[in-house]
Amino acid sequence: MEALAVNQEKSIEIAHVLAQLNFKKSFLQRPFLSLDIDTKTKAAMYYYAVGICHQTYRLAHPRLNLYGWDYLEHGFMEMAQHQPELLDAHYLKELTVNELIPLLQVFFSPTGHTKDCSLDSLEERADLYLAMAHHLQLGNQSALEYFQASNGEADYFYQNLASCRAYVDPLQKKTSFLMKLLADAQMVHFSKDQEIIPIMDYHMQRVLLRTGAVEVLDETLKAALQSRETVQEDREIREACIKSMQLIAKSAGLSVFKMNDIFYTLGRSCCNEKMLCTHHNCEKSPCTLTLAVEIEDHSRCIFQELCKGAQQKDYRKFWQPQIKTHFY
Repeated sequence: MEALAVNQEKSIEIAHVLAQLNFKKSFLQRPFLSLDIDTKTKAAMYYYAVGICHQTYRLAHPRLNLYGWDYLEHGFMEMAQHQPELLDAHYLKELTVNELIPLLQVFFSPTGHTKDCSLDSLEERADLYLAMAHHLQLGNQSALEYFQASNGEADYFYQNLASCRAYVDPLQKKTSFLMKLLADAQMVHFSKDQEIIPIMDYHMQRVLLRTGAVEVLDETLKAALQSRETVQEDREIREACIKSMQLIAKSAGLSVFKMNDIFYTLGRSCCNEKMLCTHHNCEKSPCTLTLAVEIEDHSRCIFQELCKGAQQKDYRKFWQPQIKTHFY
């Protein structure tokens, strides 16, 4: 018996809601995508930022109201403008992990002092960072040249980045996210007929489990997810969520990349520790979903009428897999 199953009916119901949404152009005009720097530096900025973006629960700049990925965007923009050599593979090859760590800490510290840095797992992230630089050095290419060589072929990214330690995830979350950024910044164009693997992070898994788009059939796994116990393996969960997301995107007539603009932003704000359906306000202010999508009345979640979690406490208990990973 399978541990999980895609609820096709629920996934299609969700798709019908998404098909009615209007996406804000301003979300694709935010500074991280529109920053006025040279294209070579911008491409490298995306490459390294995505490569170390995983498990960023503690990353925070409260004064600027920046948390997780938003703070990563801010920090890497500062780096690109004020210390761009940290985005240069040739410069990085001369550094050790211990030398790189304090250089990164400055950009993720609200005070600019290394002791106040909130980016954790620094040794792991710095090691991955240098591995990314080494990956480019093997082909004697800049990140921009590496991306341009793809000619917009998704398989190029999936096949080539699979040999880079930071991007080795077999379910390709970081690779797909990097591709989305490059597409949103209009640096690489991916044709619509290509098979893109949905970006699957922990916020999105939580939403799919709570809505009932993915059903947990194994009672032991269900108990572990609902009680936030550590699990040894999460691949089956992520694969089921990816299948549901593929069905939702196809049924809604939307790009797989657009799924990230909805489920990731909703999971961070409307369906986190605090849930809009029960608390009547969001985890974040402003709600990150409203930055990406036009919503006239946000007193209720966009999935309120169909979400199992909005109706049943048992589904509201679901949480993302608790697992140590650099895949997402």
